Amino acid sequence: MIYPRWFKDLSRADFLRSAGLYVTPDRLFLVRLRKNLFRVSVAQEESLEVALGQDPDSRRQALSDAFRSLLPHFNPAKDPFYICLSADQVVGFQLFLPQVAEESLSQVVAYEIERQLPFRRDEIYYDYLPLGRQGDKVGIFLFAVPKKNLDAILDSLASLGVKPKGVETTATALANYLLFCADGITGTSLVVGEHNRAWEMIGLRLRANGWRESAGILFTHCLPQADWVGGPAREIFHGCVRESPKVFGWGHIGDFFQSMNQEPPQFQDLLTLGNEKLGGKRGLAHPFFLPAVGAALRGLREGTLQINLLPWGRQERRGRALHRMNIFLTVLLAVGLAAWGMSYPIKEELRLRGLQKENHKLDSSVQALRREEQELNRLQQEIASISRLAERRGEILQILDELSRVIPVTAYLSNLRYQGETVDLQGSAESASGLIPLLERSPLFENVKFNAPSNRGRDNRETFSLRAEIERPQRKESKP
Repeated sequence: MIYPRWFKDLSRADFLRSAGLYVTPDRLFLVRLRKNLFRVSVAQEESLEVALGQDPDSRRQALSDAFRSLLPHFNPAKDPFYICLSADQVVGFQLFLPQVAEESLSQVVAYEIERQLPFRRDEIYYDYLPLGRQGDKVGIFLFAVPKKNLDAILDSLASLGVKPKGVETTATALANYLLFCADGITGTSLVVGEHNRAWEMIGLRLRANGWRESAGILFTHCLPQADWVGGPAREIFHGCVRESPKVFGWGHIGDFFQSMNQEPPQFQDLLTLGNEKLGGKRGLAHPFFLPAVGAALRGLREGTLQINLLPWGRQERRGRALHRMNIFLTVLLAVGLAAWGMSYPIKEELRLRGLQKENHKLDSSVQALRREEQELNRLQQEIASISRLAERRGEILQILDELSRVIPVTAYLSNLRYQGETVDLQGSAESASGLIPLLERSPLFENVKFNAPSNRGRDNRETFSLRAEIERPQRKESKP
């Protein structure tokens, strides 16, 4: 799976400091790096000459004096401290083992190392890089340093209270430096450099491997300058150039090609790459600071190849834990994703509450509209009733005229109600039953009858309640 570049960078974001020391037989090169989130810069660089003594004690004293002079330039209590040894102090070579050794590689390497080196196992510090399966073999690249050489450095540092976290060689330090400076580089590359009047060549295979880049060392050769001019060394060089189309150089690489009397191939200068990548107001002063930078990158969690020649630090290989800043960023990312996932129901709830609030504001207006609607309906009903009365105004007058003609003067009407095709009459008369035939004989009324019992009062008059239907012309025509 190919991860986006920003996702890879996010995993390395941090605030860290680290110091790297490049140790040659006659000189020390110290670099202090600073990392602010994604930006790595050089905070300080110092170099000191080491006086070469004739015996181990004088050599140890010279190292102690040199280390003491470097103490003001870094904080050993807070800055992780890493050491890079020059190639002439370390033995490095490829070793191929049977595939069955892959399950117990550490034990097999511990057994094979005495057969491959002219030292006993208790006389050296060593570590190795697994190279994976190659045909029917398992490949490793083995690095070893005599204990007496490294102990002189460790004892001098221990007397000053400094305990390094890792020791490696230029092969891995320059590979980490190249991977850091040349973003996205893949394939086979050749690194050519100079140190202590000797030329070193390192062959690397670089490839993208999902989350991060991975690298493997193909070969490393270190010979004095005179040996590269002719003989087998020249053939080694030409074979390396043919296999590695990308060439990187550091130090006085032009002198190397001039000594071989040939035109130099196209190559990129590692010092220039580093100054472009590390930025800052000033660049690295000398190419010999490059191995120190490559060693210090491990303290900033920017190292790809993990070699540690220290006896107490081998478990660090492939076992780097998450830093506190990385844990914080991981938790922050998880919280962001959770918040993003919960944002949809929250937005819907907020929108619903907003709509309810707007509806509540409109309640008074809605109630007023409803009251106006009810009043309008009542007025419309009254208008309809008045309209119907206006349409039937002639019928009412006709009924009143007929009643005044038919009802005798001895009878009185107290209430008259005309509704639809019926007329309700209430009043009093000397004889209530005598009114029914009078109304029946009228051409306007029919089906006259009492709709309530009649009562005779003290004045010898009867109250009556009659109902009569209006006789329509259609009904008259339908009668036989």
